[in-house]
Amino acid sequence: MLLAKNGVLPSHLFRPEIRTSWQCCFNLGLDPYDKPRLDTVSQSALAQLREQNELVRHLALIEMRNLQQQIAGSNFIIIFANRDGIILDEISEDIATPDTTASRTAPGNIWSEDIKGTNALGLVSSSCEPRIVHGSEHYFEKYSDLTCAAAPIFDPCGEMTGIIDATSDCRSRQRHTLALVKMSCLTIENSLFRNCYMEKLIIEFHNRHEFLGTLHSGMLAFEQDGSLVRPNRQANFLLQGIPLHPKAHFNEIFSTPFDEFLNSLHKSLLVHLTDTKGSSFAVKAFNFYPDRFYNISVNPSKKTIKRLGMVYDDPEVESTVKMVERAVQVNAPILIRGETGTGKELLARYAHMASDRKGDFVAVNCSALTETLIESELFGYTDGAFTGAVRGGSVGLVQQADKGTLFLDEIGVMPVQFQVKLLRFLDRWQIRPVGATVDIQLNIQLVSASNSDLTEAIQSGKFRGDLLYRINAVEVDLPPLRERTDFNLIVKTILETLDKPPQLEMEALELLESYHWPGNIRELRNFLTRLSIFTGVEKEIICAKDVQSLLRNLPSKISEKDKRGNLAEQERDIVLYVYARHKGNISAVARELGISRNKVYKKLKEARPQRS
Repeated sequence: MLLAKNGVLPSHLFRPEIRTSWQCCFNLGLDPYDKPRLDTVSQSALAQLREQNELVRHLALIEMRNLQQQIAGSNFIIIFANRDGIILDEISEDIATPDTTASRTAPGNIWSEDIKGTNALGLVSSSCEPRIVHGSEHYFEKYSDLTCAAAPIFDPCGEMTGIIDATSDCRSRQRHTLALVKMSCLTIENSLFRNCYMEKLIIEFHNRHEFLGTLHSGMLAFEQDGSLVRPNRQANFLLQGIPLHPKAHFNEIFSTPFDEFLNSLHKSLLVHLTDTKGSSFAVKAFNFYPDRFYNISVNPSKKTIKRLGMVYDDPEVESTVKMVERAVQVNAPILIRGETGTGKELLARYAHMASDRKGDFVAVNCSALTETLIESELFGYTDGAFTGAVRGGSVGLVQQADKGTLFLDEIGVMPVQFQVKLLRFLDRWQIRPVGATVDIQLNIQLVSASNSDLTEAIQSGKFRGDLLYRINAVEVDLPPLRERTDFNLIVKTILETLDKPPQLEMEALELLESYHWPGNIRELRNFLTRLSIFTGVEKEIICAKDVQSLLRNLPSKISEKDKRGNLAEQERDIVLYVYARHKGNISAVARELGISRNKVYKKLKEARPQRS
């Protein structure tokens, strides 16, 4: 090798950045025929680095899984490294991935240029620019069987905060790999931008409205007074010639005054603006909470609340209701989280009534949709669109919610392949029925709900991170019944819905409150209905013995001392109650309480000395 002899690499052999890197490695005294050092950080140092990069790492893992699906079957290993080239995570295909390659890219390995020679990860770390290194372009001969494509991730301040790398056997080279890696990095950067400025007004803009929500759109974050906090990279490109320095005012960037812009957002979150140079943009707003910017009077009817049977004397639930009231005034998509039976659909119906929309409330249970017909069920279809279609076509559930509210319950179980189509709808609020050639524009208040952990679903590849960002402009949580402070009022409200509502003795009410209620308000409602049937319509007062007969193995009275018992004791008592009610069926207890069988056995073992 010529370089090994005299330290000079002929200019016609490699690209300039590769030649420069080789020369640098030679000057450092690295021998291209030697075995590269395997420098790693300790497990404690790796854990610390992961913690320091927690947010970007979380977003990177989501995008790495998406990238893996895009290049599946190509034996790629997807790597996330910090700015110094230290590998923090890697994802590989289980099949046909050589053990030698995997060991090279294990978390903790350092791939800086001075250790691993010329490689894509090291080049990005030193240059802060995307790089691809193929086969014999690697300085060390041992790595000549690899192709690496890497790109930097920049934080909102413009500092490199991480690197994504796709590495494979050089025989699996794909020309578009670097482009896909760069797109993944841009996606992570946009997610970082939204996360960093969740409390700021963010506007997303592009010259063409169909590019909103894509990597081509620019984003600007503003303070309440209209001063600029930060632009993203694409914003700098789209607004060339306009100073986007911190504290630059909205009025220095756009010809529409900031106050007028806010007033237009009150009517629609999608508006049009012209910059001070005369270019026109479609603009979409995020994190626009009217009460932060100017006073909006929202006075939902108390009759509405009573008619729905809503109870919100609990401070946390009251705060949630008020947040929903504000959200529907600006047509912001709402995501309701909570355990099963906590009243997510009830809150969604209240959102519809508080919005004063003239259209219908359409509830869709995503878990009940037929996977093969989900598109036609939601978006509808035209006459003759497919075999078995109803003559004349059918209006889909989404279109039925036009000028009203669409409630997507259990959205976390929606098939991943359909999530892409839902994303397209949420970008433009347009649908195209199956078999149609023209889009239909809709005006919908979107409310989604989930009792599953969507973040975990994203990490496992079952839910798209970009879809979560579309549906959770306003995200609220409904606490479980066992944590609510207005339990007594909930019981009273449910009993009032019965034909001849009975009264509960205080001791009976205390027994009810002491139960865990894994099914939450839904379980409580069913129990009270069953209780009124078993005790008979002629009985006006229900005592503790009546409750005990149906809800067995509860204490006859809860003392103040018991109420103050520690969490471990409460957990043990709950397991005992459910264990007795299921007559010793361990699996049934574990299912009802949502815990493992081992934990059930552990709690029963803890209780044995006290029961003897």
